[in-house]
Amino acid sequence: MIMNKEPDFPLISTELDLTSENHNHLYYSSLVPRTLKQILPSEFIQFYGSHPDEKEKLFKHFQSLLPFTYWKPTNSTPTNMSCYLICCYRPNAFKFFFEMISRWLIPGKRLNVLAMYASDFTIPEFSEQVYTMCEMVIRIENAEEMEAVKRNLPIIESEVRLGVVSSYYARRILEVKGLSNDEKTAMIQECIAWATARWPHNFSFDVFTEMQHVLVMCRDDFKLRRSVRHLSRLIGIQYLFRKDLRQKIRKHPGKRHLNLKFFQTTLLLSDSEKKVLGVLLAVNFLRDKEVFEETHLIKAIQNYIPEAVMIENSSFFNRRGAEPICTLYLEVEKQDGKLFTASEVTTLRNNLPKELGERVEHLIQPVFMPRNEEEIMRNILTLGNQIKYLRDIPQVFITFDEQTHHHLCFNVIIVRVLKEGDSLIEESFKNSSSRLEYIHDRTKTIGFLRKKYPKEATVCRLRLPKEEFLRRDHSIDLYKAREAVFAEVSNALGEVRDYNGGMISKQNELLASVRKLLQGIVNYNDLLLEDFFYSLNPVIMRTVLEPEALKTLFVMLLESISDGFFNEESYAMKVRAEPHFVYVMITAEHVELEELISEELALLDFSPSSLAMTQVNVYDILYLGYIFRSDDPQKQRKFCISIQHAIEKLEHQR
Repeated sequence: MIMNKEPDFPLISTELDLTSENHNHLYYSSLVPRTLKQILPSEFIQFYGSHPDEKEKLFKHFQSLLPFTYWKPTNSTPTNMSCYLICCYRPNAFKFFFEMISRWLIPGKRLNVLAMYASDFTIPEFSEQVYTMCEMVIRIENAEEMEAVKRNLPIIESEVRLGVVSSYYARRILEVKGLSNDEKTAMIQECIAWATARWPHNFSFDVFTEMQHVLVMCRDDFKLRRSVRHLSRLIGIQYLFRKDLRQKIRKHPGKRHLNLKFFQTTLLLSDSEKKVLGVLLAVNFLRDKEVFEETHLIKAIQNYIPEAVMIENSSFFNRRGAEPICTLYLEVEKQDGKLFTASEVTTLRNNLPKELGERVEHLIQPVFMPRNEEEIMRNILTLGNQIKYLRDIPQVFITFDEQTHHHLCFNVIIVRVLKEGDSLIEESFKNSSSRLEYIHDRTKTIGFLRKKYPKEATVCRLRLPKEEFLRRDHSIDLYKAREAVFAEVSNALGEVRDYNGGMISKQNELLASVRKLLQGIVNYNDLLLEDFFYSLNPVIMRTVLEPEALKTLFVMLLESISDGFFNEESYAMKVRAEPHFVYVMITAEHVELEELISEELALLDFSPSSLAMTQVNVYDILYLGYIFRSDDPQKQRKFCISIQHAIEKLEHQR
């Protein structure tokens, strides 16, 4: 056997290396190493050249590249393009590669294959593993075909890489591409082809790619229970949604865009039919770690129709690679089996688009921060100094510790006077049937009262499920979670003092008062109210402002959201003056306005406690709210003029 070795490249062995009278064998056997050296990443070649003796590392590096595909489209047409594949040996891998490239690189057209070549080989320096290398040369006739190739290459590449390592996936991919006797798949393909011919301005050949993805992701029982017409509509509308979002993203890249469609459809059961409501959603992501899943959509639907439930195995999620667009489909029914009324569907159609944008979840990396023991000891001593008499109630210090996938954890310090007959803190929690998980850290005596009664300090962690503290946008309401922790501590130990919760308690009282004033007067989103309230600055205003003043400004915010912009303006402003207050609510397109207003107001000789400011973003629009506390008409006028100056300055800059 004659081995073939290129300079700075591993030794390659093929069955064609056997001596033979056919001189073509020498050409083919030398073709494999030359091609490998040409298409493999330069990093591998360089590493081999500088570390030829590190066989194990080289072998692992080579294995990590597989399955490896290579092609290099050009802008010139007509042209011939080579497509390469390197993978571990598997029967019929070349046949699968040939079908994928020739038939599906440009859906709807079988490409002209000018040449093809495949060979099995080994790399004796590494192992006895057998590999396959394939090359196909295809003809690209014009620029339109080249654009289709560039568009479909990433998808075909991912499917090829999946199919050559798994016979199951190869068979599955080829089946959904209409290469089997699956009549339903073939009929769907015919429907899509008809739509492409009927509406060429709306559908191009890449709709077949959408069809492939939908049918690959659908379970067999999903296709079985749904009609050809419904599946074809689903594919077509999903394709149009994706196309529309791409156009919107190009025009407004920093904004959230969302498309929504409802289907009154029928499930084909074994002995009957069931009427259900299908929901198809397409949304773009603005940040890398944003997600939107079935739970987000079904909870939004249940917000308007509580008895709605998702049908098992009725959903599929489709996001392609790094593209910031996802589509989600699911079906819902009512628990009592009744049909959705036209008014209910209208309610969902009118309200869900706005709400779903708020429910996109942003995943945040967990933060590692070791506990500060010095701070814990300082807090223990502080609480101990608060206890001076036997009648003093226990002092509690609660701080947030961490969040896990399912739980929230809080650090809790409890300092009390230990009297005869008192139970252990741990026992008190067990006897209270608390829903919290008590995790004991330590207990120690930090002093005595009257040289007889010990002051006992207990440090522990309390863990509770986080599900009930998720807001509609899937952020966590730590205020509410902390309230729950304090309530459970009080339930276990009796009356205690929340040492570091005074400010939080006052904020909660003020927010509750505002909610009470709004009750029955206006319909509002509670998440919006919380964002409005917790954005108030200075922070002290969240405890000292009059509830009536906050109610007035919040109602102005709701009115501004409802009114929107005039087309020719980049801002809108509402002003309301009362004997002791001036309220201003500004709707702005440009975030720079807030800084300009702050600069203008800083020039006024006003007390910091006389001005409260809040800002919220709703559907990518900035809303700035101001409450100026003054009964002096001159000061009220200066305040309004300063804001107007800031707006004029922004307009001049633009």
